[in-house]
Amino acid sequence: MWQLSMTKSDLDPKTIDHFESKLNELLLELKPRRDRDITEPQEESSLSHVFVRDGNPNEIISFSSLGSFDGLGNELSRYFMADTVAIGLEGDEYVRFRQLMERLYEKANINSIVSLRFLKNSAFEWFEKQYKGQISRQLGFIEFLTQAMQTSKQTYKISIPISFLAIQEPFTVGNVVFEYYKKEFFDEYLSHAQEAARRSATFDERDFRIGEEKFRKKYQGLVFASLQVAAEKTKAIEIATDEAEKALMVLRFLSPSAFVPEIPCYFGLMGRTHLPGHYYFVFWDRSMETHEGIAESKNFIWHITKNHFSQRNLGKAFREASDLVTKKELSDLEICLMSSIHSFGRSLASLTFHDRIVYMTVAAETLLLQNENESIQANLSRRLAFLAVRGAQQRKEAIEVVRRAYKARSSYIHHGKVRQDMNLLKQLQHVVWPAIANTLNLRHQLSTRKDLCDYLEHLILS
Repeated sequence: MWQLSMTKSDLDPKTIDHFESKLNELLLELKPRRDRDITEPQEESSLSHVFVRDGNPNEIISFSSLGSFDGLGNELSRYFMADTVAIGLEGDEYVRFRQLMERLYEKANINSIVSLRFLKNSAFEWFEKQYKGQISRQLGFIEFLTQAMQTSKQTYKISIPISFLAIQEPFTVGNVVFEYYKKEFFDEYLSHAQEAARRSATFDERDFRIGEEKFRKKYQGLVFASLQVAAEKTKAIEIATDEAEKALMVLRFLSPSAFVPEIPCYFGLMGRTHLPGHYYFVFWDRSMETHEGIAESKNFIWHITKNHFSQRNLGKAFREASDLVTKKELSDLEICLMSSIHSFGRSLASLTFHDRIVYMTVAAETLLLQNENESIQANLSRRLAFLAVRGAQQRKEAIEVVRRAYKARSSYIHHGKVRQDMNLLKQLQHVVWPAIANTLNLRHQLSTRKDLCDYLEHLILS
């Protein structure tokens, strides 16, 4: 289980004094909200005809926080209620507050424990309680924050649904368990939800059944990436999401798409991955018809069997990659490996040939180029060949594959030429994948990317 904790002594006294001073200055800047006319004349546009059920605009979007945002999602102001008056910060004062919180969040002792959202919420809660005289003037913000963290901290199990993945039984990658919830789990959950809903005067049996059907269709039968975290809730969700992404990075590296590029690689966190689709209206004479559907004819769900990772090559790479994503302190070489595996996975998840070629070559460069001045054609191709395959003829063929891949990449990036060669992509993947897998084994005896390059140069010259 992921454990997080902090005390006031974990921060440098000078840091505490600085932020306490700045927050006390902002405390004196709290003012009633300036009245402003937020209504603007509406001009005719497609947004004028957005469908809203029962004419209730709150069903489209609503905000629970008291404040305002710009079109880029940046907070412009924030308030709390004192009697019937909104008190808070806006304009330059709120910008100062936001920047102060972001600087405090840069401290490792803070961002490893709580979320930025929790930090801002705690600061405004401290403002409100100080303004209303509900806490002692002697209680500084850092001490207040420490108490708030201890109060909010509890153990959560975070389960994130994964799209386009199926499994036979639960398994662990890094810190994450991939599992699924059976029908009985949803039966029990929805039964409790129905009991709670029945106590409401507005309960409607038909609406509940419609909602239940939608819920089951959306989640029942999905795979979930699960992690237990002891933290405040928002931070727990952030940690679980980051760990799930790392685990999915490993799965992409070991998926069938890594060896057969024609097999699509769509699986990922629900809401962050989508199947290509087609949607269009067709008009003729006085008739019209609509078309919509999935623009994918291949099997887009990866079904992981019980024995998938027991295969000799896959099993060893699975164990090494899984151990890598759980490691706290990474060496320079291991950081490069993580980045390389990430780029490899980005290549597999990309929808176009040229994007896949670009990300695949980036995966190789991240691992085997020491700086931007090194020759790609000479150094990278030779190192990649010696790391990936054995035998003079196989290495010559690997070097030629890399040369052709860079030619295709250059034609696309510099000249805009679009040409698809799935056989070339497959050959390149069959060179880059074993290079990364072999480096996973070498990370135990080599510490830096330079060590790896020196090791390969020695092999080449011997």
